[in-house]
Parts: sequence; structure tokens; C-alpha cells
Amino acid sequence: MRKFVILACLTVAASPLAAETLRQRPESCVLVATSQDDHCAVTNHFRCDGAGPIAFWQEITHGNGAVEIHADDAKHGAIEIVMPGGFHIRSKSSGGSPAEAVKTGKSRVTERATLTRDGASQSSSIVVEYIYDGETRELAGKRFKRLSYEADLDYPQSGSKLHTSGTVLFNEQLDLLINETEVSDGQGGPGRRIKLKTLALEGRKGFGSTKPKYGCQSLSLNESFPPEVRA
Repeated sequence: MRKFVILACLTVAASPLAAETLRQRPESCVLVATSQDDHCAVTNHFRCDGAGPIAFWQEITHGNGAVEIHADDAKHGAIEIVMPGGFHIRSKSSGGSPAEAVKTGKSRVTERATLTRDGASQSSSIVVEYIYDGETRELAGKRFKRLSYEADLDYPQSGSKLHTSGTVLFNEQLDLLINETEVSDGQGGPGRRIKLKTLALEGRKGFGSTKPKYGCQSLSLNESFPPEVRA
């Protein structure tokens, strides 16, 4: 779930904060999957052993050539995100996980984050409710559990509240979490819907690709990001 893409679209409150930007992928990270969505973006998913708190790493390449980086913990909670346009997000997760939802039927995750840009910062919190009702989907020769989610984002400094929902696919054997659908509340405009198009595992066509294939014709080079995050 690209929940913090929405977070970065907000105006940052004026509050100086220095932050060291994470950009270099840890050497221990190994590519395990490549996914394409219908919004002109391709994501390479890495598993990272022995990289401290970083257990998973994602590199998302958009149609305008911009690259977005996500570093996640062992429960698939966000640790750090670097986005085009100078946005840098640090986050700490607590509570459950998608794996817990598969075992118990539901799980709640809370993430508290700080977004910085040009020396200014804004804090936020997000509460995600995962629900698993037994649905599965076969993809790339593997059986994935389908979890629905509802996410509420709160920005105390600005008073803004946002909502996203959708589904994710989770394979326990691979410990792989993939976005299947994501719907934003539109932030005052038309809602944004993103859907998974393809998934490639090692040895399959498209594995390791950094070129988006779907939905790019309907987007201009700048439309891959909202105005505030365009490179």
C-alpha cells in the first residue's frame, strides 16, 4: 500500500528538522519480485537479510523516470521513504501485521511518521485495519491471500484527515506483500484508483524491469505524481 504517497501531497508545516536521507540500497537486499500497476509505475521488491531493522526494500519507478524508495521492517511496516521532489519520510510502526491478519482474521497497525522537505516538517499518524476472510488469488504460479484494508491518516498540525482503502496480496512462503488495489478519497477531487496488472517472480518475463508498461499513454510525464511531488 503506497499510503505515504498521499501524505507527501500535503503542504508541510514550517518546523525545521534535519534528516539524513536514505537512498542507497543495503548490499544484503535480494530482488524477489517485480510488479506493474495500471498507473504507469513498476515496483521492484527486495528482501533484505542482515540489514538491521530493514527487512524489505522497494524501488518504484514512475513513467516520468522518477524513483521512489521504501524501506520496511519485518512486519512490512514503513521505516523510511524517499520521494522525488525532496520529500523524506521517517516512520515507526506498532501493533499487528498482514501475517497476523491471515492467522486471526484481522489486525490493526499504527504508524507515526514525520515528513520533511526543504527543512520543514509535519507529523502524521495512520491506522490501518487489515481483514482476511479466506479469499485467495493465484498469481505468478503462487497462491496469495487477499486482505482488504481501511486506512485513516491524521495530520494534527494542519487538521487534515484522509482515508484510503483497497486490497493487498500476501504470500507467507515468500513473505511477500503486494498492492492489489488502492483507492484514495480524492482529497477534495476525484478519487484515485490504482490496480495491480502483473507480477513477475525470478525467472519470469518482466522480473527486474524498471520500465512501466501500463497506463502511461493516458498520463503526461508529470501526471505520475501530484504537483507537490513532481521532480
